[in-house]
Amino acid sequence: MKIRGMILIMVFCLSFVFIISCKKSDNSGTTSSSGSTVKDIDGNVYHTVTIGTQIWMVENLKVTHYRNGDLIKVGTAAKMSADSVGDTTGYVYAYDNSQANANVYGLLYNWYAVKDALNVAPIGWHVASDGEFTALVDHLGGNYLLWPNGDTTVGGDMKETGVVHWGNPSVPASNVGATNISGWTGLPGGLLYQFVFNDLRTAGAWWTTTTVPGANPLNEAYILTLIYYTKNATRAQSFKPDACSIRCLNDKSK
Repeated sequence: MKIRGMILIMVFCLSFVFIISCKKSDNSGTTSSSGSTVKDIDGNVYHTVTIGTQIWMVENLKVTHYRNGDLIKVGTAAKMSADSVGDTTGYVYAYDNSQANANVYGLLYNWYAVKDALNVAPIGWHVASDGEFTALVDHLGGNYLLWPNGDTTVGGDMKETGVVHWGNPSVPASNVGATNISGWTGLPGGLLYQFVFNDLRTAGAWWTTTTVPGANPLNEAYILTLIYYTKNATRAQSFKPDACSIRCLNDKSK
């Protein structure tokens, strides 16, 4: 009877561990290969792609809550203009306050939402650092730190092809060099720069978690930019109250 009881206890424990591991997989998404998906806390589904040793989301982030369920404050250009100086609150914006734009290009976030301890990324994911973008571009054969404008070759490999979302829809060649052979599928969600929405369809700008060194570290952080008329993947910088797109990277990436 004791042996039988011990066996039943062992079976129960193994079953419990299996259930817990399944739940953890459901929360963080399956990311062992390209074509897998992950959900954010709002239920938005993102595809993933493996590039070298990194696992990336294919779409721009569009979550409106932090990982714990707290709402990210919704900003407007007017609100940003009035409150940006000294305000380190995280804000989220839809380009031109249009949900239709958000559905296609994702949402725009200021840097303080990126770095909020509550975390905008799904469990098991994080916003990329400047070093991780450097590793991505360099893995594709570029030179991200090339002075003064960054890599001039593999930006096209990171852009979605065609002109449905990029450039001038009536000019097929306006999305210069776009091949998307990396599968990263960059989209031109524009940005909110110094209180004005700019560059939808013509440029994508993605935050990093990395502050630009300088006398006042509150001022700027690094971003990656892709532009419709070049093959560049440019390392630039933006003011932290500005709002840019976010791409998340799996925590298992190297």
